[in-house]
Amino acid sequence: MGSPVEKDLELLYKYALGCKFIIETGGGGKSTYTLAEAAKKSGAKMISIEAVADRNQQIEGVENMQGWSIEYDDILKPGNPLFVESRYKTVDRKVAHCKYKWLAHLLYMRGERDLIRKALRKYDIPLDFFFCDTGEYCGLAEWNIVKDKIITGGFFAAHDIYYPKSIKCFKVAEEIEKDNHWKILEKTDSIQGLLIAKKIS
Repeated sequence: MGSPVEKDLELLYKYALGCKFIIETGGGGKSTYTLAEAAKKSGAKMISIEAVADRNQQIEGVENMQGWSIEYDDILKPGNPLFVESRYKTVDRKVAHCKYKWLAHLLYMRGERDLIRKALRKYDIPLDFFFCDTGEYCGLAEWNIVKDKIITGGFFAAHDIYYPKSIKCFKVAEEIEKDNHWKILEKTDSIQGLLIAKKIS
């Protein structure tokens, strides 16, 4: 019997297999290789979006896009009822003076932005698998971009769904649980947690 992490990877592969357009955010880990295997077997187009250049993996059949998956205006900010402050402290001296960690995080938004929408415009392929393995403050923003763009029968997967370990996707999981257009197929109890939902209408 595999470890919880291996089980999460097996689930990603299971649901991505047979899909035709796979986008992941927060590339560079084992999930990228796992999804690439499913994409290769399915003849799918796969795009991996990663803000940090040295985390982009050169994997055959995977198109890397380096930069931010979202725009500044997509990010939920203080005042929005769904906003949650990160529990992590910045260690970068350039932004350590910032009173609010969310603001410090946004100062990192350098380089190309809005890559999810750019990827969708670039390829005229229905989006049927999106994996959100993203940075702090990006999860809800990405969910808001893709939830209406994923085709019926397609899948949305999210990593880091448990708080307080991470704020990345626990609010995304809550939103999906309330949305009757989606059916949760998997919700694992690994440390980070993986949620996979299918769009049913």
